[in-house]
Amino acid sequence: MNDSVIKQYKKVKIEGILNLKEFSGEYEMTPGELIGFHNKHCNFQELLTLSLPKYVEYVYIPSDKFEIRDRKLLKSATLNLPAVSSEKIYGVIIKFSPKDLQIHYRIEIKRTPFHLELNKEKTYINNQEIDKVIEQLFEKAEQVLYPLQISVNKNGGLENIINHEQIANRWKADCLPKMKDYYQSETTDHILTQLDQAYTNLNLKKGMFERNIFYKLFFLPVYKGYPNFFGKDFLQIYFSSLSRNAGYTIEYSLHKEYTKGNKIALKITGTEDEDGFNKNSSKGKIDLLYKFERETREIFSINGYLSTFEKGEEYIIEFQAYEQKNSQSI
Repeated sequence: MNDSVIKQYKKVKIEGILNLKEFSGEYEMTPGELIGFHNKHCNFQELLTLSLPKYVEYVYIPSDKFEIRDRKLLKSATLNLPAVSSEKIYGVIIKFSPKDLQIHYRIEIKRTPFHLELNKEKTYINNQEIDKVIEQLFEKAEQVLYPLQISVNKNGGLENIINHEQIANRWKADCLPKMKDYYQSETTDHILTQLDQAYTNLNLKKGMFERNIFYKLFFLPVYKGYPNFFGKDFLQIYFSSLSRNAGYTIEYSLHKEYTKGNKIALKITGTEDEDGFNKNSSKGKIDLLYKFERETREIFSINGYLSTFEKGEEYIIEFQAYEQKNSQSI
């Protein structure tokens, strides 16, 4: 067989029984076109027909069709933690039902390998600036966190607050005295006492970040291997409106092809586990889509929802985080 003939096709290994319609569609061919080409180049014992499903070890594909599809495919089922330095701004929108509440803000993230610095901008509620006293108190107290410097583990999960001492000093020396003077009530005193305990050493209070849906999802430990582009896990999500966690058995599905926008896509779906709150009643769901930059593996966007039930009523958190165009590399 001469070189020109060899270059006409590529042999693609088949796992299990060949799904002719699905397989041919992946290479932008009809089943008839694929079988015609395959039978022209294969050995006698490898011949295929349209009507009978058959085990075959290899299918012969036109080289040009193979190359087009190959450029779309991930070469590894492992997502590695980004090892780059960059500066990105994300827009964040979170909707809570049935409260009919939406918050949005922008957050800047400066990245170096294993270390990130975050700066969060003003929070808006239902597209309005915060005006209620307690909400203003929490907003002002939250700003003490920033800039927030954190380290992450190899899977991308939040590990430690690097600048916890600087944050504690900002809180003690400046923010707390001013807030005690401005907010004078039994309720605000109680809140300030709790915040004071948290800010004294944030590394002992990392659970507060677990309860924040942005931190929970953005620092979900998704950087790992996905055998056969699949994985299973357990995930807990805190629903602030119910003051409790909901637990889910989840499945990861890493898309084998890059998206049309040339991103890596990871689908996370799951159903709420049965517990004392939902026994013999409806169960919540998780449906999230993560997109990552093809070259750096940095998060490009997170979209989806999480839900649970309380006394027959569904509580939903819709979440969007997306990279904004005015971000830049450093």
